[in-house]
Amino acid sequence: MHIMTAPVTNISKGSLHDGPGVRTVVYLKGCGLSCAWCHNPETIDRKKQLLFVASKCIGCGKCIKICPTHHVVTDGNLVFRREGCEVCGKCAEECPTEALSVCGKDMTAKEVFDEIIKDRHYYEISGGGVTFSGGECLLHSEFTAEVLKKCKQEKIHTAIESALFVRWENIEAVLPFTDLVFADLKLADPEKHKKYTGADNTRIVENLLMLSKRFDNVIVRIPVIPGVNDEKDDLEGFARIIAMLGDGVKEIELLKYNNLAGSKYDFVGRRYTEFSDRSQSDDRMRELCGILSKKSGRNCKF
Repeated sequence: MHIMTAPVTNISKGSLHDGPGVRTVVYLKGCGLSCAWCHNPETIDRKKQLLFVASKCIGCGKCIKICPTHHVVTDGNLVFRREGCEVCGKCAEECPTEALSVCGKDMTAKEVFDEIIKDRHYYEISGGGVTFSGGECLLHSEFTAEVLKKCKQEKIHTAIESALFVRWENIEAVLPFTDLVFADLKLADPEKHKKYTGADNTRIVENLLMLSKRFDNVIVRIPVIPGVNDEKDDLEGFARIIAMLGDGVKEIELLKYNNLAGSKYDFVGRRYTEFSDRSQSDDRMRELCGILSKKSGRNCKF
């Protein structure tokens, strides 16, 4: 019998920002988009990756002995050469400070559920539950649905966070076992969306429209990126899309820009783009919420 698995990058416990109550958030690896401001760049690639945190390296040289092809000393510093690395993980196993680690652990639905159920007490007293995120959790829709089904059988509140850049069938697979959907909407203009995420938003908007008419608890989340999607034309574009959605959309949630993910890009060997050196003020977010709420006819919060 085939046992289904999915690549998990992290199971974060005690979250207060990904749905009601105290939550466990399961991050799955792989995403069809590549947003220039992504907070979790280690989840974009579906394959396992070797992370290298240079600040943790003590220069012991154990990795060089194991794999001199990919671990070399340059100008007195240990350097990890990524190209051609097969991520066997042997160097990470020997690294005494965890400067090297493998990102993306294949786990079964039972293994993930067993982690979730450990915090049942916190869900019960806080009205919390589990949230699946990523990356894009709906690239692994069968796996996600299997775990969510187990959670619903135990009366655990379930939520997913998705950019909806997947086939409709992937979304449909999880809906019977989902209480809340956070639907990310990055940009309203298709060409601008393609420039900053790698794909236009046609499929996303179509899926969001269908979801909002077939599912009764959707929160549209918009990450506010300075100079990218926070001008008048951007807000009007968002409002036009949201105004045509079905009654399933309960509110809009604006997310402040966060520039704290820069170091993560170094860990995975990606180039980081900073759009601002600070988050927006509450006054600015309040202003944007007011504009969007008025134009879309939906309640907006941040």
